Amino acid sequence: MVATALLALALLAQPPTVRVWDDQLASNLTSAQVRFVATHEAGSQKLTRPQIDALKAINPHFRVLQYRLGIGLGRHTQIIDGSRWVPEWPARVQSQWFYEFNGKREYMKQWGWHLMDTNNRSWRLFFTKQLKRQVADTGAWGVFLDSSSVPNEFGGSAWFPPLPDLDLPFEHAWSARLARWLPYVQRTVRKPVVANVGSWVTTRDKTSYAHIAGVMIEGFGAGYAPADWLLQQRRALSVSTPGRILIAQSYPKTAADRLFDVASYLLVQGPQSYVNIETSMQAEWWPEYDVDLGRPLGTTHYGAYAWRNFEKGRVFVNASDTPQTVPANGKLLVFHGGGLVSSDGSTSTRITTRYVTELKLAPHTAAIVYA
Repeated sequence: MVATALLALALLAQPPTVRVWDDQLASNLTSAQVRFVATHEAGSQKLTRPQIDALKAINPHFRVLQYRLGIGLGRHTQIIDGSRWVPEWPARVQSQWFYEFNGKREYMKQWGWHLMDTNNRSWRLFFTKQLKRQVADTGAWGVFLDSSSVPNEFGGSAWFPPLPDLDLPFEHAWSARLARWLPYVQRTVRKPVVANVGSWVTTRDKTSYAHIAGVMIEGFGAGYAPADWLLQQRRALSVSTPGRILIAQSYPKTAADRLFDVASYLLVQGPQSYVNIETSMQAEWWPEYDVDLGRPLGTTHYGAYAWRNFEKGRVFVNASDTPQTVPANGKLLVFHGGGLVSSDGSTSTRITTRYVTELKLAPHTAAIVYA
């Protein structure tokens, strides 16, 4: 028992190079899995009060965000209030709450929610009063506002009736709405607000998230054209500053994509930057999370390939469409295992190394080298 407690304290006292966030966690984790999450990860969201209490009993610094839609109201969805899941749709709604385009309400077909008028005073008062109570009931550290981007960036056909696929005045007006609405929520609820901004690679998107605590980029890293990846990196860097939060969430299809995503995260990592590779709601751990590079030194260099120095090594990313030969004198990290954390709180992750003097990086791949 004493040895276990000392191990937990050691893990909490030595933050890893890779800081891990978990989008959400199943309610059926074993006590060993809960301990693993609490001692290895920084935070999560969409958890009930008992789940949060169990995690914080092990790690008082574990952060949990209260989940709500940023610009919508779900007709049949459920949200957390304390220890309960409750309907998001209130007993009484007001017609003035709904955003109308060409005189009609807008409905998100895939996820089943209505677009709300974030300028409407009555909606603002209802939403923030309810959210403030839910944060208190749940004991959350802050707020996560999902789907907080310009509505037609989901695609005009995602809505009924359809929104225009391209309408710059409409998009700029919604950017201005979001720039007013999100800081209002943060000021009123008096908790940090993290907004889901989607992939954040739409070049015409002018939305500013500068006046809230931070953002989650959903769909971070692999799978983009070089110019889109670079735009996402530049925007992520703008949030990776002292006092601001970045959650880089990805859904990699291969092990190579997984390394690309973690390496891309390390290129922009700031004091409160986190990465989340999401494949299930169960506790997960990947070998790339065990990288020990120490502190970042200086800034990231972007060119034919991108690289960043750390105390103990260097991270390389080739986001281009052509192979790149990279000078790299040191030990190349090779990753093995990973996935679900076992019921006894153990993992199968392992890192081996081999000495290299240069790297031949294929297009859209990454590498990490210890000095």
